[in-house]
Amino acid sequence: MEPKNVIPLKRSLDSNPRAPQLVRSSTSNCVPAALFAALLATFTLASCQGSLTPAPAPPPQDNPPGTASSITKDGITWTFSQAVPVGQFVNGDYYVVGPVTITAIDPPPTTSSPYMNGSVVDLPTANGKSGFDSRLNDGTDESWWFDATLRSYLPISLKPGDSLVSSISLAQIHSVPEVMRASDMSASPVATVSVLTVLAAAPSTDAFRPSYCDRSQMIYHANSIQRNLLPSLAPPTPSDPNEGGTPTLATFEGYYRRPWIDTNAFLFDAPADYMPSYGQHVAFADSYASLLLMLNFPADQKVNLTNYFVQYGIDLYGCVQTGYGWPAFGGHHSGRKLPIVFAGILLNNAGMKNVSANYPNQFGEDMQTMYINLLPPAGTYQQAWQGATVIYGGHYGVVTNGTPVSPGLYGPYEQLQPANWPLISPTEQLGEAYRRCCTSVSWVGEALAIHILNSENVWNYPAFFDYVDRWMTEDDTQAVAEIKAQSGFDYSANWERQGQTRFWLQGEFPQYTFIDDMWAAYRH
Repeated sequence: MEPKNVIPLKRSLDSNPRAPQLVRSSTSNCVPAALFAALLATFTLASCQGSLTPAPAPPPQDNPPGTASSITKDGITWTFSQAVPVGQFVNGDYYVVGPVTITAIDPPPTTSSPYMNGSVVDLPTANGKSGFDSRLNDGTDESWWFDATLRSYLPISLKPGDSLVSSISLAQIHSVPEVMRASDMSASPVATVSVLTVLAAAPSTDAFRPSYCDRSQMIYHANSIQRNLLPSLAPPTPSDPNEGGTPTLATFEGYYRRPWIDTNAFLFDAPADYMPSYGQHVAFADSYASLLLMLNFPADQKVNLTNYFVQYGIDLYGCVQTGYGWPAFGGHHSGRKLPIVFAGILLNNAGMKNVSANYPNQFGEDMQTMYINLLPPAGTYQQAWQGATVIYGGHYGVVTNGTPVSPGLYGPYEQLQPANWPLISPTEQLGEAYRRCCTSVSWVGEALAIHILNSENVWNYPAFFDYVDRWMTEDDTQAVAEIKAQSGFDYSANWERQGQTRFWLQGEFPQYTFIDDMWAAYRH
């Protein structure tokens, strides 16, 4: 919705309690019209036998061009104390030139439990908790990740450098299907968010919104995107002709058009209408979006998704620069490095392209893949129990020199025989279970996108690519049988097997063979 560009600057005279009150004479004689004109030009004599009526009020004056007294974005309306300069970034989000005072937000934030429709100024929060909605629940009560003191209430005074993130809550939690996993419901009680950015001056019309985490408000420009770096590959032939063919750009434009708020460690407050609430699903969405942009859609049709995906990378990069990150934690922290690197490649931005060198140990995919000979003491192991030289780094992964964050249960384990793998319970091998269910399978599309862009050196972590190649090419039939023989754990279900993403995605996303088909066609 466009800004509301009209505010009443004058009250009509008849609504003013201080306006003169004219009384009609009780006689039938008419009062001369000239007398009234001289007395008050804005009143008229209706007729000799009629009554005196006020003249129509002058039309309300428009705000000065380029200003507004309120803005509505995706169902959220911010009202200001006075008209302020406004505009839109290239992705459609709004900015105002500040300072500005917010006097109303619709829907209004609640002020008692259950706290809903929250607004938070200047993410990330200092304690990593959320102020949007108190009903955090991923199957168990996670409300301790909510902090009511983080919420901003009216009036809200904002200055240049600030970003206000406002939310609309779901009426009922667990009521929206999870993005990229249709059989589950999103864990988040938040439906959607909008970001209002306060700038010191209006930017050019091709400006991306600065990251909601970035108080310095670095501005990147769509006109700087090297769109020619995106290839025009033929869509692969679906290996299942009944799955509906190539996914549409519109599907992923719908996912990425609105802000992905990514500053809660477990995405308990992700906007459920369009953003996944689990890192593995984030990685799947990133995989599909980036691979679609490699295909031979007309260039103009790729503009919107490119812009939206670059914006997500800008947002994540701004958060990393503040000290926020997504270090290995099971399947929660995949999918955040690819958008940053992708944006860096297209914008030719050295900081983004070198994000993992400048901010090490912040990305799950890299921390959870490693060459086995780096396990300390370095050189102790040359291959894993089944002969692999690149292995899974475990639940909490390893730092850049190969040292496990937490050795044992949460660290690497493939250097050991399956009978000796640590157990989280008598019925679960934490490491191998997460390797097969929740991590590796979602990295395939990410690795392939970087391969297609010939940007492995930009990613700057070779073990990640070698591990994904292992996942997709190593026949694990014998290994699965040996694991069962030694430990009793059975990983023979098709969705747990190496060499695929399709069986995990089948029933969860319509075009479930797309990543596998792209791999078969373009991983040379």
